[in-house]
Amino acid sequence: MQEWTKDKEKKVLWKYRFLLTVRIIRIIFILLFIYAIYMMILSIIYDQTNWGRKHEFQMKLALDWTQAGNYGEVSEVTSGKITPFLTQKIEFPLYQTIGKEEQPVGTVKMKKTLFNSFSNYEINYLNPSDSKRFTFYLPEDPRTGKTIKLADTAEVWDTLDKIHEGTVANLAFSTTSFLKPKELLKQLENVDVDVLWMPLYAGELKSIKKVDYMESGKGNVSVETLGLSRARKTDDYHSSSLMNISKETISENEKIMLANMKNLLDHESDTYIDRVLGLSHLEKRYNYLKKNGFQVYGAVVTGPVKELLKLKNYPFIQGAELGKFEYWNWEG
Repeated sequence: MQEWTKDKEKKVLWKYRFLLTVRIIRIIFILLFIYAIYMMILSIIYDQTNWGRKHEFQMKLALDWTQAGNYGEVSEVTSGKITPFLTQKIEFPLYQTIGKEEQPVGTVKMKKTLFNSFSNYEINYLNPSDSKRFTFYLPEDPRTGKTIKLADTAEVWDTLDKIHEGTVANLAFSTTSFLKPKELLKQLENVDVDVLWMPLYAGELKSIKKVDYMESGKGNVSVETLGLSRARKTDDYHSSSLMNISKETISENEKIMLANMKNLLDHESDTYIDRVLGLSHLEKRYNYLKKNGFQVYGAVVTGPVKELLKLKNYPFIQGAELGKFEYWNWEG
């Protein structure tokens, strides 16, 4: 019988440690292989289905309606990715049209989890000034019917008058009464500008009483609302298109917006619509628009500064605000 020594003990321990290490490494490689196969299958399923494309399209719709002229890019390639725990991460650029050119203003990052209460999105703006939103004021207080007259914005027109004519810019304004979108476009037909967005009245402070709003000491009332934007359309989420706002297309713009609203209401939960997309009171707004038709009370427009300056003489325009300027890129 061989004598047990410390050297033999060390050899046995080293052998078992080596075998244990090999087994652990083998298990790790097997787990990594299984994980790689799982992620490959999950990614293929994600790419072949509409999961990411659908949520990206819906997020862009929400931005179209709420960002007063800003919009997500139109792309056939989704930027969405999915994590092992089925969280979708979607990222795409946010644009603004100034004159005839698209200008990037930020990046939208959306996180869609299995539970909507943990889903969210954020916008990282390229410059702090890009986060500034235009303000639109109701032409009358829906609670009392009292007409609201805004103070003159002489500084806006003075600035436009001093800017070189080889410049284009964005401008927003409110109107002195509610108008049908087609009526507003007709009023603007003699000015060489493009309409990018129009704030909609959808029953705020009347049919929808619990809505965020601002009221100044002078009685000016601004409400959180949706806007009529360039119509975003898709058949299968694999591709989409944007239809510009014009007299010829405005009826189709309205139909597409209503169809998109109905699709969200029919197929998505209230939590997703409200908390993830930020489209509060969507069902009430949809019902109001279906029953009463589209009414707008302002617009975001873009064009040459001297064309924008002509709006000063339009008596139905009030509360004008200037946006960003760019060098001449206009084609009439």
